[in-house]
Amino acid sequence: RPTIGMQRSLYTLQTAVLWANFFDRLGFRLVLTPPTNNEISAKGIEVMTAETCYPVKVSHGHVRSLAGKTALLFLPTLIDMPSHNGDERGFYCPLVQSNSFMTRAALDLKANTVISPVIHLKRDRSTLGVELAGQLCGPLGRSAVEIKDALDYAMERQERFTTGLFKKGEEILSSHDPSSPLLIVTGRPYNLYDERLNLRLGQNLSRIGVTAVPMDFIDLRSTDISDFPNMYWGLGAQILRAAKFIRNRQGFYGLHLTNFGCGADSFIEHFYKHIMEDKPFLILELDEHSAVAGVMTRLEAYKNVIENNMQGRNNCLFSDVRAVIHGNR
Repeated sequence: RPTIGMQRSLYTLQTAVLWANFFDRLGFRLVLTPPTNNEISAKGIEVMTAETCYPVKVSHGHVRSLAGKTALLFLPTLIDMPSHNGDERGFYCPLVQSNSFMTRAALDLKANTVISPVIHLKRDRSTLGVELAGQLCGPLGRSAVEIKDALDYAMERQERFTTGLFKKGEEILSSHDPSSPLLIVTGRPYNLYDERLNLRLGQNLSRIGVTAVPMDFIDLRSTDISDFPNMYWGLGAQILRAAKFIRNRQGFYGLHLTNFGCGADSFIEHFYKHIMEDKPFLILELDEHSAVAGVMTRLEAYKNVIENNMQGRNNCLFSDVRAVIHGNR
């Protein structure tokens, strides 16, 4: 079957299930780059034409590694993502939106080897089908009916995948010992699920005995963030929903993973702190210069803060119980 290449970075770590099933339904085989490694990272940094956050540099390395190895490269311009509230705009950050233009210019990719549709994932399925068909029928040699059928199939598979994540998250939350802390890790998928970018955060938390769950495993659709009206960033809205989820539950603590140079998170972090109030949290900012040793130091310190906080809360609870007992004598 003809091959279509896609980078294993940025938006792909959020939408890969959708696109893999979409192209499979159309008779193509989707080829992803390997997980990020030092070589891919270095290849991306070498070809940058402007200073950006680390994930965008890594993206250039992935596209560079894949160029010329598949019949076509799929480099979509993703404008927005589905949102739970019509007032939320759901936009991706400008660097994600413009990734196709940046990589094509930096790597001098030939136009006839790249498919770069402009895609609004926030639109309803019917409108999105029309949008995709109008841009992909020619390059893929498929009819509008086939494109729309593939989109329906792929979105159902994506929804099934998301439902599976929520189910697994419910199992973890329901089986967790309430006397032990549970860490909810927030961040953008290209940080949460790329072990080179997050420096194997999950494994390192496990090493120090901390149970952690990524925010995407929790169904946050019912969490109200109306006190942040007209939320511009789609992933920012999810991060704030997760922060509220954490704030309202005893024994739950937050770790927000971000990057130096992330413009969107420079705003989101202030809202995150506002939501958390006096509850302990940790913000980890990483880039290509970060090392595991420094991260481990901060994780261990945060674990101590959490344990002291829980101990203090238990002492207060015990004092309240004693007061009630003495008062009833």
